[in-house]
Amino acid sequence: MELINTEMINKSLHSIINQHIKQQELKEQLLEYIDFHLKKGVPFGELLVLHHCMFNGRETEQIYKVAAAVELLILSFDMLDDFEDNDFEGKPWSEEPQLALNATTAFLFLCSMVIRNTDFKNKDRAISILLQYTLLSINGQHKDLLNICGSEADYIDMTIEKSGALVTLSCLVGTVLAVNDYPTEIEIYSKYIGLIGQINNDVADIKIWNEKNDLIKKKYSLPIIYLLNCNDTDLHFIHDYYAGKVEKGEIIEKQMLVTNKLIKTGAMAYTEVIKKIYQNKVIKELKKLNVERRYFELLKKYIY
Repeated sequence: MELINTEMINKSLHSIINQHIKQQELKEQLLEYIDFHLKKGVPFGELLVLHHCMFNGRETEQIYKVAAAVELLILSFDMLDDFEDNDFEGKPWSEEPQLALNATTAFLFLCSMVIRNTDFKNKDRAISILLQYTLLSINGQHKDLLNICGSEADYIDMTIEKSGALVTLSCLVGTVLAVNDYPTEIEIYSKYIGLIGQINNDVADIKIWNEKNDLIKKKYSLPIIYLLNCNDTDLHFIHDYYAGKVEKGEIIEKQMLVTNKLIKTGAMAYTEVIKKIYQNKVIKELKKLNVERRYFELLKKYIY
């Protein structure tokens, strides 16, 4: 079942750059980054348009421009996250970092400007929501960079701030551009959608043994937190690695052991249970809204 015209978001992204960026090299650079970004889809823009339509907002060119503007914000955050984590290998912004950092600034200001230039009655409210939740996400990102969230509760709280806030601003901006206020249920379930998305990313990352692997980077994610709290003498070297007593090479040498232990200890099963808990929380809040079945089914695809 399709409702959102994703191609309209893609076209709007290109249109925004072509219209507002005059310096030719910068324009080409931003378009290259956008084309790379589009390979993984535009779920934040899709959620924005979806919530706008859920509350009887008209599916116009302007709402797709706002969706594209939010995707520019997301792209800027993705780029900054890559620089902060030193994790941009193979991405176009790795080639000339100083120019790429300037590009992130352009994306951030374009986002607000595009929304302000629309005819929506509640555009100022939308910008306020965007700023509020953007700052919340930055708070969560700072906790992540400090690498201080080594418990399940702290990790979930941090992720809801960092990732959940970006999903929340997308859903709420789309809603308030259609109606004057938003149901609190949207604010609740949207942050959980962000958490579920990050859990999916964490599970995918820990299966890939390269510099992106959270264990190699001594980062915390739910499977790693489980292993660190697992009473298994075979895994003491992970504690030593996080304590700085073991070199990275030993972790890499024991990758097969770690991979097996992720299954045998129940770390992956535990992570899936946490994910299921929050999937159920999303569905519970969605049912309270009593939205049309087609919207309910479309929203469910963002929690798997």
